[in-house]
Amino acid sequence: MKNNDIFISDVYFLLTLIAFAIIAVYMGISHDLLIVNIFYLGITLLLLVISYFMGLLPGLLGNLVFIFIQGSYMLYTNLFKGEYVSFLMMFWLFMPLLLSLVVYGMTDRQRKIQSENKHLRMHLSNDTVFDDLTNLRTMNAYQQDAEIFIGTHKRFGIPVSTGIITLRYEDQILNLLSEESKMKLIKEISKVMVASLRENDIIYNISGLNGKPKWAVLLFSKRDGVDIAIERLKKNVEKKLDEKQNLNKYDIQLKIGISEYNNDIKSVNEFIADAMQNQEYDV
Repeated sequence: MKNNDIFISDVYFLLTLIAFAIIAVYMGISHDLLIVNIFYLGITLLLLVISYFMGLLPGLLGNLVFIFIQGSYMLYTNLFKGEYVSFLMMFWLFMPLLLSLVVYGMTDRQRKIQSENKHLRMHLSNDTVFDDLTNLRTMNAYQQDAEIFIGTHKRFGIPVSTGIITLRYEDQILNLLSEESKMKLIKEISKVMVASLRENDIIYNISGLNGKPKWAVLLFSKRDGVDIAIERLKKNVEKKLDEKQNLNKYDIQLKIGISEYNNDIKSVNEFIADAMQNQEYDV
């Protein structure tokens, strides 16, 4: 299906080039109507912009209005003023409409291809076990591991807790940073987090594609044990970031929420949501 969309998009692109080539040839043939041709070409480009940004229907309406005005002017000039209207002017009655349809078809196919690519990237992001930027395990890995942790808890009664970590005042901070600075910040925080945990503990980057920074830990421990580990991690990260000259001016702080699994929690998403809700108590 995607290959077919690409082929059709290429066909529309070729038709667009052919249409502009025809316009160039026409303007060369009717050089005595140069001023009028330039004026009509400008209107044609305006109609193309309308079709591109506003959609097919506004583009068609604009073309119909243009055709009506042209036709009315030709009839008025020929019937009432008795002046001869060049047959070549009929070209501008139909070419803008045809060109608008071709350009819209090309851009519509390109949008579909872009939408499919975005969907594919999201799908790959969800299936990826390791995040490319931080080299941490992803949301997909977290969900798989959480199922195992919860299954072990149900079989052997071993307590399981999770901690969710986000940036405090994240909207304000992220708005101040460039894309490159955001990536450096996320990478630096992730690096310090890994160094702050025990060797066998795992931290996850559960931000997802283009999501706000969010990390998680899973531990076989009661809530109090996770609280100690996360608090140590939080202090280490904030201390390290405060030592960075390019980041300390933003006063970056972490916000944590912890949840201990119990039978009232029905899914991994509820487990995360419960920990996120407990972030309200981290003031």
